[in-house]
Amino acid sequence: MKKRFGLICVTSVAALSIMLSACGSSKGDSFATSASYAPQEDYDTNGVYDFETAEFAEEAKMADNSFDQAEQVVDTSRKLITTMNISTETEDLDLVLSGVQNKVKELGGYVESSNIYNGSSYSGRVSNRSASLSLRIPADKLDQFVVTLDEGTNITNKSTNVEDVTLSYVDIESRKKALKAEEARLLEIVESAETVEDIIKVEERLSEVRYQLESIESQLRTYDNKITFSTVYLDITEVTQYTPTEQKGVIERIAEGFVNSCKSVWNAIVEFFVWFVIHIPQIIVFGLVVTVIILLIKKIKHKKSPKTGTTPDNNKNQQNSSK
Repeated sequence: MKKRFGLICVTSVAALSIMLSACGSSKGDSFATSASYAPQEDYDTNGVYDFETAEFAEEAKMADNSFDQAEQVVDTSRKLITTMNISTETEDLDLVLSGVQNKVKELGGYVESSNIYNGSSYSGRVSNRSASLSLRIPADKLDQFVVTLDEGTNITNKSTNVEDVTLSYVDIESRKKALKAEEARLLEIVESAETVEDIIKVEERLSEVRYQLESIESQLRTYDNKITFSTVYLDITEVTQYTPTEQKGVIERIAEGFVNSCKSVWNAIVEFFVWFVIHIPQIIVFGLVVTVIILLIKKIKHKKSPKTGTTPDNNKNQQNSSK
């Protein structure tokens, strides 16, 4: 009886140990499976999973990813200096000048320089009126200004030059940052300096750094002005007829040539009339001088004719005496 009871107890203990080991192995497998996705750094030295560390690491990882994406979105704007040369014609110079000045002011620009030539007439040659302007126009509104100018005048020549100064601009900005950092360090050194010699040396270097900073800031301001405002050199000529921009047909060229010839003849007549009216005093004086000279010549000839020549009555008397 006692042997049978002992056998039952041993069997029960063995079965219980087998069940416990199976449950433990299953729990260990499930933990290993669930924890296999967590990185090793999320566990402490005792092998316990630290939820706060894991969350912080996840946030840091997301922040790093967002920072990398921000780095990829780099400012691609270039530092460009645009210069344009335009030659144009108009039939009314005063009207175009007024329109150009108003348009430049409307766009937020300004006239940097202006030179107006009112024309002249010398030795029968007529020089047309013209104007040369140097304009500063906001770079983002340059196309709008050119379109307006093209609508009101006849553009005969247009050239554009774009200079990329991005590398130079970035280099100057880097130098400025380095000098700013050096200036801050020198100010700290001045506060902690103990001897007068050290203070003098640091202040000398600080003066040099500030001088270089002023020069660099001046260069950056010059660059900013040239980048923000494009330069337009505009030449305007007043003409009676626009220069054709395309080749015309034969009939149209003949008709235009005939009209131009008639205009040339009429202009010559008008110029001659103007010249004649202007020189009437000289013509009158010249006519009087010529008239006086002619009268003097006739008078001199009249005085000489009785002495040198013979009259018809004398010839008859000579013939009768001979008989």
